[in-house]
Amino acid sequence: MSRHGDKFQRMRIFVTLVKAGSFAKAAERLQIKSPTVSKAIQLLEKELHTQLVVRSTRTMSLTETGQKYYEKADFILNELDELENDTKQAQGTPKGKLMVTSPVSLGQHLLAPLMPKFMKRYPELEVEIDLSNHWRDLKRDGYDVAIRSKKPGADLGLYCLPIKPLLPILVASPDYLAEHGTPAHPNELKAHIAILHKGGDRLFNQWKFFHSKKGEFAFEASSRYISNHIPVSIEAALQGLGILNTYSIYVEEALKEGRLIQLLPNYRQPDIDRFAFYHQKRALSPKLDAFLSFLEDEIGLEIKQ
Repeated sequence: MSRHGDKFQRMRIFVTLVKAGSFAKAAERLQIKSPTVSKAIQLLEKELHTQLVVRSTRTMSLTETGQKYYEKADFILNELDELENDTKQAQGTPKGKLMVTSPVSLGQHLLAPLMPKFMKRYPELEVEIDLSNHWRDLKRDGYDVAIRSKKPGADLGLYCLPIKPLLPILVASPDYLAEHGTPAHPNELKAHIAILHKGGDRLFNQWKFFHSKKGEFAFEASSRYISNHIPVSIEAALQGLGILNTYSIYVEEALKEGRLIQLLPNYRQPDIDRFAFYHQKRALSPKLDAFLSFLEDEIGLEIKQ
């Protein structure tokens, strides 16, 4: 009985022979002698108890069985090669340049505090971060990862890792609340001044709330102060201009220091999903796998209740 390693070797010789078209060309590709190719094919046919190749003085062709064997053998060898490459790559040291893109504010508050730790952990990696509110095409623009929300139809063909969602939160400064009072119900928001954020062409003025016992509430906010840059909106809230609907990650420090106060804490707003998009298998790229694993550890995955 032949060893499996020898059998795979003979299978590879056979596939190379078919692709090369002759024993001499197959021997040249494999860097072995022509008689060795011929001997391997003879042993393979003997093991299978069937003829695979029809030989002549100048040409060779496949039998019907040989054609079927070739198609399956070629598939098996490709799968085997991919498995070996995946395994080797997975054990490789992350190196090279990692290109990451993210919306500006999300990058400032999420990635900026974490990246020094990531860089120290992987000293052979170079990282380039693009913070932009413009939609980047990962494949066309050469990015490895994009941290963002989904855009219908724009992320087809990409891999997607759901990470911990953004949590909307209403905040206002102590000075504003001292002057205008603190709303105790979403219906009271219409008596207050709102600060609004605009992302692209979308104005985030449709506020939705849910209470476990009181149900759902919707509020359409209006404002005479609108910004497309979240830090500008936060600064306006800090200076007492009005109530801001933003994400908790952007105002954590101000909340801890008491410069902003959370409003309606018992009324939950819909979470904003966010994802790490990438266009190649993470097993094939140690640098990509290292970064995604880092995000999983530091931020956490999305958990559906």
